[in-house]
Amino acid sequence: MALIYFVEDDQSISYIIEKTLDHAGINGFGFSNAEDFFKAFREKRPDMILLDVMLPDVSGIDILKTVRKIDTETPIMMISALQSEMDKVIALDYGADDYMTKPFGVLELTSRIQSKLRKKLSTETYVFKDLMIDDKRHQLTINQCDVYLTQKEYDILKLLIKEKNRVVSKEMIFKMVWDTDFIGETRTLDMHIKSLREKLKGNDSLVSIKTIRGIGYQAE
Repeated sequence: MALIYFVEDDQSISYIIEKTLDHAGINGFGFSNAEDFFKAFREKRPDMILLDVMLPDVSGIDILKTVRKIDTETPIMMISALQSEMDKVIALDYGADDYMTKPFGVLELTSRIQSKLRKKLSTETYVFKDLMIDDKRHQLTINQCDVYLTQKEYDILKLLIKEKNRVVSKEMIFKMVWDTDFIGETRTLDMHIKSLREKLKGNDSLVSIKTIRGIGYQAE
């Protein structure tokens, strides 16, 4: 059974979240402040975290920033009465995976949670030549040796390996990795590709990333 921690100081909303999780067959633990949340978080990591933004002791954004310093994988969804575009952008920039505004419908909440959990609990493994990507461990291995990748490097390489021997356009990479249709300045993508190539070469991998001029990249 999946485990979700939620931080919410409004008792009525906390009750709704608790019952929603219970009805979905999810084990949920609620906290009204940051101190109690972090105590539980240090003892056991959940499969997902729901955070209110406005809390009595520490803001949900501060909790988000602290968690992301030590955990980049656990899905985090903000649930807040703050509805401006800037509030959402700030949360997403600090590492939130989703942002839901109050008041919310329980069906939509359930759907969003289950979507994030499916991605989190995926156990797919992708193998190509001497390279293996293990989604359960969130780890790349080359010749059975672990190789460190940043989150974006991991997402880009996984996409290229999933589409191996096919050209992956820059548009698709931005859509799947950065979740945007806007390409804009591609220097960031170029830097990530350069870093990936250096790590593949540095670990004597048989896999290479080919540039298809004007289109995108291909793992071969």
